[in-house]
Amino acid sequence: MQHPHRLTLVPAGDIHLWVPRSSTLRAFATAAPDPRPVTPDQQRRLEVAGEPREVDDDVNPWIGLRATLHEADFTTFAGTLRRFCARHESLRCMFVRRPDGSFERRIVDAAQIAFQPHFLGHHDDPAEAFDAVMAELDDRTGPLSWPAATVVTVTDEHGDITVFAAFDHVTFDGYSAYLTMGELKQHLRDELSHAPLPEPVGSYVDFAVEQRAVQDAIGPDDPALEPWRRAADATGDLPGLPRATGVRRGDRLRHRLRFPTFAGPRLSTAFEQWADDLGIPRALAYTAVLLQAMGAEEDDRVLTVLMSTHNRHRPEYHEAIGWFSGIVPLTVDLGRDLPLVEVVRRTAEAWRFARTAETVPLPLANSLLGTRMRPSVVLSFLESRHCPGRDDWEELNATVFLGEVEPSDEMHVYINAMPYGTELAHRSPDTPPCTEWLDRVMARMREQMTTVTRRATDPLEARR
Repeated sequence: MQHPHRLTLVPAGDIHLWVPRSSTLRAFATAAPDPRPVTPDQQRRLEVAGEPREVDDDVNPWIGLRATLHEADFTTFAGTLRRFCARHESLRCMFVRRPDGSFERRIVDAAQIAFQPHFLGHHDDPAEAFDAVMAELDDRTGPLSWPAATVVTVTDEHGDITVFAAFDHVTFDGYSAYLTMGELKQHLRDELSHAPLPEPVGSYVDFAVEQRAVQDAIGPDDPALEPWRRAADATGDLPGLPRATGVRRGDRLRHRLRFPTFAGPRLSTAFEQWADDLGIPRALAYTAVLLQAMGAEEDDRVLTVLMSTHNRHRPEYHEAIGWFSGIVPLTVDLGRDLPLVEVVRRTAEAWRFARTAETVPLPLANSLLGTRMRPSVVLSFLESRHCPGRDDWEELNATVFLGEVEPSDEMHVYINAMPYGTELAHRSPDTPPCTEWLDRVMARMREQMTTVTRRATDPLEARR
């Protein structure tokens, strides 16, 4: 999967890998086990990571970011990383396999965290620099060592340091990446001013305790399983991608990552005002538009997708780093030629039912139901323009990007509200029929939004 910004993402310059000091690794080795458990999702991710891989297997589905820290040097950047770990307990956590195959946590204090740079080489060609950075992120990122992330910096000819960080999913979700981009600059400011270490925010480890307690109490007859039970087909799996994509269940197709802006700022603002005037949550309005556009491509107007839940229910979790996001099955009967407000109503009704399963991760549902459900279409909505630290993204030239996933029949689609409009970021099978289907879906979304707002969109606002 070639990144669309391959030739601009990484500058030429000196490349350094940031590694923990030996004193930090000794602290982990001697730390007492933390009694708090891992979640079922984490358990499964750790088990998969422990399985042998082929020598030439480059697949590593991390979540990453880049940001240029103009005022940093090596000393202050090391302090910035320490402050980042100090604020988030889950980043000071190492996972260790027990003899029975389960995993325990070991957590160290912020005072025991220290990083140092390791020189990897100099590259005058940005394309070669990109390949070198991506190789490090792909080869090293995983949950079974500390940190469960890989941090690489490139120092360009002006002395500016650009950081590239890849985090394993075991401790990171998509929103965590957006939070981190702005947070790094704040930590650098504090390091430059010699401020005290930051106070920790809500801990994902505590969230995991809450989730595990709820999940351990769920049995095969629990009502929370009902959305999963209804979503499974006769084979015990979830429905595959819409037929018009040309992708069939069991296909092993390489994926492509794209970030098209399907609606510019004027149309997006008008649509959001339409939703506000009707008292419709914006996330629901955009989701309904997407579902209606998907359904219009199909003969069967009943769609089943997986919808992300962000699960940051407590205020202390709103700025916390962790694997908070989950998925629930959403089935909507879209009817034919329905007005958008009716599609919104049906989507809201389906969402209320789907959310009753948000405490049941997919691995647990399969275990309790005896099914073998796998993701197919996964949808999400992100209000990234209001993310803490958002105002600094442009200065940092910051962006989120993803590691390569294994070939599959899955599609992940993220509606992302940004200042310059609304993206339909997606990672999907890289075939002409699937790409053309997504392009048609985006065109239908623009058409629906234009119809309800009576506001024409400038086609030049839809970029890439």
